[in-house]
Amino acid sequence: MLKKLEITTICLVICLLLFGCVGSGEDLSTGPTNSGEWNIPENEIISGGVPKDGIPSLFNPEMISAEDGSYLIDDALVVGMVVAGQPMAYPHSIMDWHEIVNEDSNVPFTLSYCPLTGTAVAFDGTVLGKFGVSGLLYRNNLIMFDRRTDSRWPQLRLQSDQGPSKDTKIRVLPTIETSWGTWKKLFPGTLILSTNTGFNRPYGQPGSAYPGYSRLNSSPLFQQKGIDNRLPPKQRVHGILLGTGPEAYQSKVYLIQETQERRLINDVVANKAILVVDVGEKNFVLSFLRTVDGQTLTFELAGSADIFPFTFKDKETGSTWTVLGEATDGPLTGKELERPLSINAFWFAWGAFYEGADIYDN
Repeated sequence: MLKKLEITTICLVICLLLFGCVGSGEDLSTGPTNSGEWNIPENEIISGGVPKDGIPSLFNPEMISAEDGSYLIDDALVVGMVVAGQPMAYPHSIMDWHEIVNEDSNVPFTLSYCPLTGTAVAFDGTVLGKFGVSGLLYRNNLIMFDRRTDSRWPQLRLQSDQGPSKDTKIRVLPTIETSWGTWKKLFPGTLILSTNTGFNRPYGQPGSAYPGYSRLNSSPLFQQKGIDNRLPPKQRVHGILLGTGPEAYQSKVYLIQETQERRLINDVVANKAILVVDVGEKNFVLSFLRTVDGQTLTFELAGSADIFPFTFKDKETGSTWTVLGEATDGPLTGKELERPLSINAFWFAWGAFYEGADIYDN
């Protein structure tokens, strides 16, 4: 197993060095050179095998219509966002090669994706500006840098842990991680990231950047501390975070499994009433706070859940809700369920960053 891991690591590093710096993209000037103490153990910060900006981030990339996005198969995973009313999809197969997209149009934001930990985090770009890939990793997770202060931001810490911006937290924006086919059903008017990035990559081949990496029982790319063996390392989980910061978060995870089962889970996390909508066959798991105007609601499926997207009702008012948390009929029509801070991840990463996380027992 160790030899396999070493061979995989060597191959990945060679690929990144070959592909990392070829093409045209955003201005890679990085501003000041950073130094200073870290909030995290420095002995757990390692090089990912590429230099700073060796994995090129994207800046205001071209977006195309869903009809023009035929390069992507329906089962491929995307990170979806709705920005100023416009749905947009960012395929894993492109994010694997770039990890960061900076948008500074009408609503500035940054979308980050770490293929090694399977985590997508979008955040407000109004104050923080553009971000790039530092080439460093903490517990296999992407460490970003901002181009204004050159501070370092471990993605799953949701804050800067070194540099002039140290202890500054990002303002996380909601995303939905699901299959391209499911996203199109939910948002027919969506745009999708174009393969015309200025770089030559096999974007239409999901998994080509890290072949076989997502196998359930395979190890992380780099050895790390904090492995929690309660679940297989690459089990995908939907993790909920409640609290005020990396050391204060309380978390619970729900397994993402490709089953035929469709579930509404009425649960409680850190004394907050939570609803989890789980549609395994559609690769769709989404969570909500189930308290509206001070009233805690209990949800149940309404009619047939065989057709997706389906609706459900709350027992307290009989209102009808969509899988996106919107009330479309009944006394609460027009209300929307608030979403908690949640991230999809490989279990090995979640367990290392949020130690002792609760696991929902089916």
